[in-house]
Amino acid sequence: MGDHSETNGATTDERPSVGGRLNGALRALDPAYFGLVMSTGIVSIAFLELGVPTVARPLAVFNVGCYALLLALFAAKAVAFPERMLADLRDRNRHWGALTFVVATNTVGVQVLLFSDGVAVAAALWGVTAVVTPALLYYLFATEFIGSGKTDVSERVDGAFLLVIVCMQSLAVLGGLLAEPLAGYANALVLLSMSYFGSGYVLYFVVVTVVTYRLLNGPIRPDDWTGPYWITMGAAAITTLAGTTLGPRLETVPGWGAYAPVIVGVTFLAWTIASWWIPLLLALDGWKFLTDGTDGDPPAWVVAFPWSRLGLGRRLHAYGPTAWGRVFPMGMYAACTLNLAGIGTFGLLSVVPAYWGWFALGVWALTLVGTVRAAADVLVGDPWAEASDSA
Repeated sequence: MGDHSETNGATTDERPSVGGRLNGALRALDPAYFGLVMSTGIVSIAFLELGVPTVARPLAVFNVGCYALLLALFAAKAVAFPERMLADLRDRNRHWGALTFVVATNTVGVQVLLFSDGVAVAAALWGVTAVVTPALLYYLFATEFIGSGKTDVSERVDGAFLLVIVCMQSLAVLGGLLAEPLAGYANALVLLSMSYFGSGYVLYFVVVTVVTYRLLNGPIRPDDWTGPYWITMGAAAITTLAGTTLGPRLETVPGWGAYAPVIVGVTFLAWTIASWWIPLLLALDGWKFLTDGTDGDPPAWVVAFPWSRLGLGRRLHAYGPTAWGRVFPMGMYAACTLNLAGIGTFGLLSVVPAYWGWFALGVWALTLVGTVRAAADVLVGDPWAEASDSA
C-alpha cells in the first residue's frame, strides 16, 4: 500500500507472514492515501448538489469512516515508526502528499456542514487546518528549495506541487461556508478565506506555468504520466468552488460587498481554465492506459474504458496511491460547475455535471477497487492473481 507509483510490480511467491506484511505496510503507508478521503468527499458533495442523495449519503458515511481509519493508521505509524514519518516529510518524492491531510480534513468539514449541519465539528476541523497549514507550507517550501542539489526548478515542480493551491483553496471553501452560521466571526472568517483564495489564485498561474513547461520540455513517456498531473485542472476547479462560495457571501459582510462582482468574474476565468485542461488530460490518460505495458494492441476491456486498469486486470493493473490524484479533480469539477451554475448568469452550465459527475463516480469506484486490492494483497496476497488481462 505504500507504493508511490501508479503501476504495481509483480509479486513474488516468497512472502513474509501476515504480521510482517502489516508491519511493513504501516511503515510504508503513503501520506497520499488521504487523497481517498478528498476524492470520496468531493464526489459525495457533488452528488448531494446533483440531487442524488442515494449516492451522496452512503459515500459521505463511508468517507467519514475512511478518514477516521486513516487518522488511526497514521497515529499508529507515528508511534511505531516516528523516524519514517520524519523521513516522509523530508522526502521530496513523498512530502507533498502531507498536504492531502489538510484538504481531506477540510473536505470532511464541508461534508459535516452540508449533510448534518455540524457547525461545531466543521469549525473545529477548520481551526486545526488553519493552524497546521502555514507551518506545513513553510516547512515544505524550505525542504524543497533550500539545500536542493537540483538547479532546474522544473525538475522540482510537478503536478503534486499544485496541492499547495488546493490546500489554500480548501481553507477558503470551508471558511466561506462557516461565515454564515458563525455570523459573529464572519469578518475574520471572510478575511482569512479571501487571503487564502487570493494567494492560491495568484500562485496557481506561477506554478502551472512551470508544470506546463515541464510537460512540454522533452518527450513524455506513458509511465511518466501519473494521477497528480490532473491537479493542474483540480487546482483551478477548487479555486472556482472557493470563488462561488465566497463571492455571493461577500455582499452580506460589511465592507466586502464591492468585491463580489470581481470575485465572480475571476471565478469564471478559473472555471474556463479548468475546462480547457480536461480534453488534454483525458487524452493523456487514454494514451497512458492504452499503451503503457500493453506490448501490442490493448485488450478489449481496456479499449472500452481505459480507466478500468485502475481496478481490474493482473499484469495490466495500474493502481498506486497517487491514482487518487485524478479522482479528486474529476469530482471537484462537477461540484464547482454546479456551484457556478447556481449563480444566475451561468445557469446553462448545469448540464455539464449532470453527465461528468457519473464519469467521476465510475473512476472513483475503479480506484477504490484498486485500493481494496492493495489492502488485500497485504493481508492474503492478491486475490485476483488468476484474472486474465485478455478477457
